[in-house]
Amino acid sequence: MKKLSAIFTGILYFSLQVFSQNVGIGTTTPSELFTVKTNGKGITQESPDGSVKVGFYTSNLGAYLQTNTNHPLNFATNNGFPQMTLTQNGNFGIGVSAPAFLVDVAGRIRLQNQADGNSAGIWFNNPANTSAIAFMGIADATTMGFYGNGAGWGLAMNTNTGNIGIKTLAPINKLQIGSMGPAGFNGNDFAIGNGTNALVINQGNTTLLASTTDIVLMPRNNGSGRVGINTNSPRAPLDVVSSSNTTLPNGQIVYSYLNQGSFQNGINQANSNPVPGVSIVTDGRVLSTEFDAYSDKRIKNITGISTSATDLKIINTLQITDYTMKDKVQYGNRSYKKVIAQEVEKVYPQVVSKHTDFIPNVYQATAKIEKVTSGYLLSFTSKHNISKGGKKLRVLLSDEDGMQAANIVSIPSDTEVVIDVAGIKADKIFVYGEEVDDFRTVDYEGLTTLNISATQELSRQLKKQQQQINIQQQQILLLANEIKSLKRPTNKLTSAKQNGIN
Repeated sequence: MKKLSAIFTGILYFSLQVFSQNVGIGTTTPSELFTVKTNGKGITQESPDGSVKVGFYTSNLGAYLQTNTNHPLNFATNNGFPQMTLTQNGNFGIGVSAPAFLVDVAGRIRLQNQADGNSAGIWFNNPANTSAIAFMGIADATTMGFYGNGAGWGLAMNTNTGNIGIKTLAPINKLQIGSMGPAGFNGNDFAIGNGTNALVINQGNTTLLASTTDIVLMPRNNGSGRVGINTNSPRAPLDVVSSSNTTLPNGQIVYSYLNQGSFQNGINQANSNPVPGVSIVTDGRVLSTEFDAYSDKRIKNITGISTSATDLKIINTLQITDYTMKDKVQYGNRSYKKVIAQEVEKVYPQVVSKHTDFIPNVYQATAKIEKVTSGYLLSFTSKHNISKGGKKLRVLLSDEDGMQAANIVSIPSDTEVVIDVAGIKADKIFVYGEEVDDFRTVDYEGLTTLNISATQELSRQLKKQQQQINIQQQQILLLANEIKSLKRPTNKLTSAKQNGIN
């Protein structure tokens, strides 16, 4: 009877809830069309064999949608395959059925600014508490980056240019630390600035290192380090290994260690006076307390002792010239008293070498600059003196800090030249002069040793002359004594005169 009564009561209770239009299980006052009131598992759906279950769980602490068996919880739409998956270990996948990370996404994630204007981004919190220590997101319309609570925007990237900045929101170089103070330090590969001074590195056909300040190299940070160029083990504070050679205008072959088959005794038979390798080139003085040159006999094939008499003749033939430099900007009007390479070459060619360099044969600013199809047309008020075969010019743009080389495209007239320089923005160009491949230099060390040999010849001549003078002085002394003796009267003659005898 009790079971029938309970069944009847349940049917009556269910009927009353149905008639009230809201259905409740575990409650007499369902607030929704279908309400289940329980502490724990509520509604559950399971597979036919009961091995997979999914349902709801509620308690006074929270509400859950969960699987009630050891299976992932999948989310799908349109009666299709899972689009989101929550695995048993807590990994959540979007577009990934087996997420390997806490959040695993196949595709793009889009973050939008909030309606209240707050920037879209991701906050990173301190594990020890809930305070945020960093934010990754949008700084402005064209910049995204990392924001630190104590440091502001520490890292930023311009989304239009791809430039990355550290401690700057407006990087104007590919990688930039700090802000650039002076103008012109932009568009480089790497830059460091403090708002006043800047240092940049740019990689092109050559590597450019530029700075608004002096550059001090301090290897080992103690003033006792060494700098090596083309060497991993510098032997001195500055050690330059290797050199560069240029080809003479007649096409003579430059010495090469890798092609010694056509050489005899280290001399190229096609070029008896090869272009010497140059390791250091300077436009100004080199200051030092001493200059040491390689002179060990073990590196030389000695062919004999120089003929000092011939060397003296060469010295007597050399002309010492008074001159001033054409480059007045660098050298001013200072007078020099030295040799001229072309004159030395006539009598002593061993000490004269030829290189490729620029000469100041133009040395004037442009009167007009025009963009033409093949480059830029430069016009001058005076003749430019550029040779017909000129290939390059050394020029200074008014918006640049240093000289640069420019290819000559054509020479329309004796006051015009067309050069190929990319993107000239300068309003005036100073043209130093053209490049020549027979620029002469003089080995003053060779002249010094020539002078030593000639001085030794003079010393020998003086010594020989001194010996002759000494002999002549002795002969003169003997002759003087003889003359003196002839002038002295004898005793007999003196006595006869005294006695009156004639």
